[in-house]
Amino acid sequence: MSESKKPFRAPSTEFALAQDAPWLTAPREQVQRAIAAGRLSHALQIVGPSGLGTSALAEWIARAALCDRPEAAPCGTCASCRLLEAGSHPDRLRIAVREDKQQVLIDDVRDLIESLGLKSQRGGRRVAIVDPADAMNVNGANALLKTLEEPGAGALLILPLARAHRLPATIASRCQRIELAVPPAATGLAWLRDRGSEADWEGLLAIVGGVPPDALALAEAGAADLPREMAELPAYLRRPDADPIQLAERWAKHFPAARLRWIENWITERVRQGLAGAAPGHTTANPGLPGAAGTRHIQGLYGLLDETRGAREALHGSANVASLFERVLFGLAETLAEPRRARAG
Repeated sequence: MSESKKPFRAPSTEFALAQDAPWLTAPREQVQRAIAAGRLSHALQIVGPSGLGTSALAEWIARAALCDRPEAAPCGTCASCRLLEAGSHPDRLRIAVREDKQQVLIDDVRDLIESLGLKSQRGGRRVAIVDPADAMNVNGANALLKTLEEPGAGALLILPLARAHRLPATIASRCQRIELAVPPAATGLAWLRDRGSEADWEGLLAIVGGVPPDALALAEAGAADLPREMAELPAYLRRPDADPIQLAERWAKHFPAARLRWIENWITERVRQGLAGAAPGHTTANPGLPGAAGTRHIQGLYGLLDETRGAREALHGSANVASLFERVLFGLAETLAEPRRARAG
């Protein structure tokens, strides 16, 4: 059996997230009703921001679909549920990106399709998860078409993903879509505060774009002070003794993705303010920029925004992270200096 097809045991924290996250309540109930009525689709795509719980919901649906008690699925006590908890259910299949790869391998997709077409070993459904589905290349996605067009009896395919545009229309159109949305800030904060930590949840939630599990992961990884540290960045870069190179080297080793996300959010907000007519950084002590200078400043912010987004994307590859930060931090320092030069001129 290939590594990607070995029985998989979802981390208890993943299943706990699927069980208690309030933003997953509606999709859980939707699936439960479909299972109880015998109307569950043979193919589901679960679309939502990375970290929000697409994988957790996919695992929950697999357990619910394989549960021996459809009216209470997943019951947690039947033979199927016990096998799933032990990671040894023979009708539960999963493939993912291998550790040393960037994409889901087409050979793994083909093996999964072959296994999904076999007869259920427990007389019920066969459930397969491709996670994340947006990591398949075109050939891998196309290999799923026949299965989607002619699903075997009891076959269920679940495709969690964050980038819906990466899934070919021929695949997406044959799947029932379950869409997850970032919860209101109050909902996310309430869920985080129930976790029992005294972290700056509002600050962490802002850094991760409102995704509560990502904020929790940062706090648990020792990044509770990250919001305060990042908020000090603009003032630091304005100092004559600022050292972006040293900062880049340090940041490359500690929460680089979250830091770049904060910078992207900061730049986006300044662009929004500028386009709305309020000069970035406008305060009594910083009365804004002349029109032409303000336009140049916003254009510079757009360029820096592209640089930051490119750096975030490059984190998934083999790029030198310190070099990525150097370019972003030097660009940010230059952008911060532009308003002062314009007013001095």
